[in-house]
Amino acid sequence: MNVANLTDPVFIAKVIDFIVFVSAIIWLWNRYGVKMLVAHQEAQNKIVADAQAHRAQSEAAVTAAQGAIQQAKVDAVRMVQVGQAQAAKLIADERVEAQEHAQRILDHASGELERERYRVRRELLEETVEQAHTQAQELAKRIIDPSKQDVLVDRLIADLERTRA
Repeated sequence: MNVANLTDPVFIAKVIDFIVFVSAIIWLWNRYGVKMLVAHQEAQNKIVADAQAHRAQSEAAVTAAQGAIQQAKVDAVRMVQVGQAQAAKLIADERVEAQEHAQRILDHASGELERERYRVRRELLEETVEQAHTQAQELAKRIIDPSKQDVLVDRLIADLERTRA
């Protein structure tokens, strides 16, 4: 490079223009660029932090959901067992109740049957006594004439008087 060129007013003007231009760029950078860069970096950092927080929340939600699923499985098994136990108890209770009801019906029917037997025996006895009485009257009318009847009545009265005395 030539020293004469360094003293050339055009060269000096270009150097001064360059220095002013670089100073303006540095001033703009410091005044607006740094703030924009910092703001952009902070926005990116916030997005990353939000994504990490969301990921952590999602992982916690997945863990909680897995725990809830496991608990639901345990609860479902327990509910099925409780349901089966209750069903077995209900069946046993209904069976006992049905047997007791059947026994009551059987006892009632047995009592009704016994009453009916008693009624039939009583009717049969009454019919038999009535038939025997009717046949005895007919037989007495045929066999015993009035004179024998008088003798029997007198004998009965005498027996009654003897027992009184």
